[in-house]
Amino acid sequence: MYKRVLPALYNCNKLPSSLFALLHSDLDMPTMRSKNLTIRASALALVYLLLSACGNSPSEPAQIEQDTGVFGAQTDTIESLLETARANRGEVSANSFLDAAQLMIDSDSASQAIATLNEIRSPETLSEPSQARIALIRAEAALYQEKPEAALDSLELVLENNTLPSAMVVQARQLRADSLAMSEQYIIAVRERIDLAPLLSASEQISNGNAIWELLSNSSETSLQRAATTADSYELRGWLELSRLMSTNQNSVHSQIKALEDWRRIWTQHSAAIAPPDALTALNAIWDNRPQVVALVIPVQEPLGKAILEGFLSAYYEALAQGQELPKIKIYDTSFSPEALVLYDQAVDEGVDFIIGPLQKSGVRRMQISRRPMPVPTLALNYGDIGGGAPTGLYQFGLAPEDEIIQSANTAWKAGHRNAAVLTPAGEDYQRIQDTFVEYWTSLGGRIVSVDNYSNPREYSPVIKRIFNIDKSESRAEALLTLLPRDNMEFVPRRRQDIDFIFMLANPNEGRQIKPTLSFHFAGEVPVYAMPAIYDGGTNLVANRDLNGIIFSDAPWVLGTSDPLKATVRETWSAATGPVQRLRAMGVDSFRVYLRLTQMQQYPYVTMKGATGTLKMSQDGRIHRSLENAMIENGEARILAP
Repeated sequence: MYKRVLPALYNCNKLPSSLFALLHSDLDMPTMRSKNLTIRASALALVYLLLSACGNSPSEPAQIEQDTGVFGAQTDTIESLLETARANRGEVSANSFLDAAQLMIDSDSASQAIATLNEIRSPETLSEPSQARIALIRAEAALYQEKPEAALDSLELVLENNTLPSAMVVQARQLRADSLAMSEQYIIAVRERIDLAPLLSASEQISNGNAIWELLSNSSETSLQRAATTADSYELRGWLELSRLMSTNQNSVHSQIKALEDWRRIWTQHSAAIAPPDALTALNAIWDNRPQVVALVIPVQEPLGKAILEGFLSAYYEALAQGQELPKIKIYDTSFSPEALVLYDQAVDEGVDFIIGPLQKSGVRRMQISRRPMPVPTLALNYGDIGGGAPTGLYQFGLAPEDEIIQSANTAWKAGHRNAAVLTPAGEDYQRIQDTFVEYWTSLGGRIVSVDNYSNPREYSPVIKRIFNIDKSESRAEALLTLLPRDNMEFVPRRRQDIDFIFMLANPNEGRQIKPTLSFHFAGEVPVYAMPAIYDGGTNLVANRDLNGIIFSDAPWVLGTSDPLKATVRETWSAATGPVQRLRAMGVDSFRVYLRLTQMQQYPYVTMKGATGTLKMSQDGRIHRSLENAMIENGEARILAP
């Protein structure tokens, strides 16, 4: 294609020399032709724009290059369809364009599909099915581009037409449900799929039921409760009741199995009673193959391991008191072992069925490096390297700061903030946290306007002055005073006004000094979003009043009292600060989650409302946490509404 148009450009005497350099350096790069469709499309647009400037036009319409790297095996077919479309008019031309655009969608080339749809001449004169098909493909392309609102707009034409073939109506409603889900309108998407079900075949209804269960699994507890009060159909009421029962019994696989059986006896005509979601039928296999001996491989005489053990045993004995059938627990103390994996291997040799541990990051990394399947399923209580490998049977769970950083950034973004200042302690470990926030915030589209660090309390005031450019304001005042014929003048420092919020990492003692220092330097009204380390669990309400107004995210165990086990833990073990409470919560979750790891891996939408947060597993076996948001008021954390 370039070979056909470049001669015309070279013969144009209206182009500056810099554009000829661009043509040589960019438009003729093989990597652009083979790997980057977006860059190539932009280059094509530039070529045609330049030709227009020269008064020339390409001798032939644009063609898709013979490049299997872009459309794979579909390239020849797409080329042929485009040739047919451009050689004809009316419905024949439109249908060929539409077929080509659909193949582009199937090849993950949504932008090229939209460009192809734009080539259709006079779409308003086409038949209703053809116009509907244009709308459907536009909606599908918008979903590929993660633009659910645009997809919903495109679907209006189809959904308002009562004369279209049923297959088009089904496709439109499925796309609408997917668009609603992408925009997090999960309950409305559930209603859409319930209405869609009668139009589907038996096998399609099973897939539709699985999709409904996924939507319910992603819904917040608040939205589910609200929907339950307004449910107006048998199907919706049944789905919501099933969701409530599974959530109520989430800490016991056996209890969930029994609850499902009881529910099916009551809701006999419900679609989920006839064909339960796959994620629920999988519970039977999980229970039948449950481990009989579970090993804990942790340093129980070290503070970290001790707190985790306290949480684990508390959850274990709670389940035992409820009459649950539990495995035998064996503890391997790695406190004095130079290599935790030695005791791990010992546990394997002694015939355990499941291992929880090790706690050391180095041990998890060694498991990754081996890339061999685990000898027994293993829930490591730490994370290895991202991309370092995910051997079969290895699951990773811990209190990863990345989850906390992402949640803090998302909360600030949803609050409408766009310009961030970052304040963390100095040091290599803290630099990683700082870099993670900066990278994620900019990926959202946010802007970092100031970054600084502190090492000791004496630096708080100078650091805040630098963040808000107050030091420069003071320097300007001093310079001005040297020019004026007077010894003093009235001066109020002026801080920069482009900071929407501060992302801060600090412990309670540091935060109690930093927050008042912000007020002293005329920045007290700037919102502060902090990591969980800012809160000590409410152990010092009077001192914590200096933290008032700080927004942070933390484990439900630390913030609330809804888990009845927390009261038992308080009575059984010694009083604990925030860090110890979070580790105990981690021990609680390690017991409650180990039996459902295969379910969470097979069905990634399955979540568990744990003590450390809402738990969800990624494809590499890493468990991620969604925390609760809170604000400190009168020295105590108040949970914020979703």
